[in-house]
Amino acid sequence: MALGNPAPRGDREVPARRVARRAAAARRPLGRAGARGSGGLLAGPRAKTLWLPIVAALGVFLLLLWYVLARSPSHPAAGANLGAAAARAGLSTDAPGAAGPSSSTATTDTSVVAVPTGPSGCTTGRALPSGVTNQTVTVGSTKRTYLLSMPKTTSAGPLPVILAFPAAGQSPLQAEADTGLANTATPRGYVVAYLAGVDDRWNFVRSTSGANDVAFVAGVLGDLHTRGCIADNKVFAAGLGDGADMAVAASCALSGKIGAIVSVAGSVVPASCPNPVTNLFEIHGAQDPIAPLDGGGPKRTSPFADVTAQPVTERLGRYAQDAGCGAAATNETLPGLGNLTAWTCDGKPDVGALSVTGGGHTWPQAPAHPELGPTATTFSATVVSILYFQAHPVVGSVVSANSPSIAQSLASALGAQGN
Repeated sequence: MALGNPAPRGDREVPARRVARRAAAARRPLGRAGARGSGGLLAGPRAKTLWLPIVAALGVFLLLLWYVLARSPSHPAAGANLGAAAARAGLSTDAPGAAGPSSSTATTDTSVVAVPTGPSGCTTGRALPSGVTNQTVTVGSTKRTYLLSMPKTTSAGPLPVILAFPAAGQSPLQAEADTGLANTATPRGYVVAYLAGVDDRWNFVRSTSGANDVAFVAGVLGDLHTRGCIADNKVFAAGLGDGADMAVAASCALSGKIGAIVSVAGSVVPASCPNPVTNLFEIHGAQDPIAPLDGGGPKRTSPFADVTAQPVTERLGRYAQDAGCGAAATNETLPGLGNLTAWTCDGKPDVGALSVTGGGHTWPQAPAHPELGPTATTFSATVVSILYFQAHPVVGSVVSANSPSIAQSLASALGAQGN
């Protein structure tokens, strides 16, 4: 079995406020080796009041999900696959961003940035090379790099894109070794672009004295648009730590360009994020020593000296309100996994946060990093990310009263794949 290409989902509007319930359901049979999913993901109808059929469906889902995820490769192997491909292509294993300016004084840029436009590769016939390549875009007078992983075949038409943002101090390949995102998503039809921060850092505060990372993100999207055949309305993002904060900052500045974000161990939501349309799901370790769940944390160095981690529920609640959802948060305890908080309003972006029991400032099911706290092993953030993106297939996908929960969609899809 293999996770299906998300294209068949089309432009249906479906929510994912219970993405964590699926991971919790898989907790008991899932071991560390189950870091990758490999079953088709299509939607099924929601059962609103008949609990017995739902329980039965979830029972089937548990067995199928265990079977699918238990067959998946481990994170180190996934990182090695991309690393080997990069080495064969003669690429640097660090893929560093160019050095940028620094200053002790700066202001914050809150402007909205436009993505460069030009003829789409879908109409000109231009195509990016398949496999793993190192790509360069020029931002102002600075050359920036990103590591691109393309599907072997691009005949399926416009392809969805995942922008991956490594944590502070990580190169793209180091991030892939932790997440296995490209190794998992590219064979399923996603274009995965690992963006390299300047000196492996992100200017998510948008300091005018630092690198213009929002313009870098815009440049990458423009580069992919003109040099390949991508689906401009199917762009997603995932990041860890400062990389997660950069993904959110970029979505606020590039309004309407990113459909859904999975943020792992993030710290902040920009004070200026008017009318966001991006679906946002935060995965946060309850034992995170760097960006504590309730905010605060150790002091940071310049240019982030004034940055303090915001309480997760405060910043996600503010984001939901900015998106037009004034509903009170709902809380649900998932035994052995953590607590799911969700802000759900029909016709608005899907916003949720999972506090992970036994998790630190780490990517769930990645190799352990004791200096960053514990690493959760009960579910894979990589699998959750792909499911969340497939549940919000296009920019503008919103919560609908009649749309299925992710657990129901996955149970139905895996059942069909198993026939």
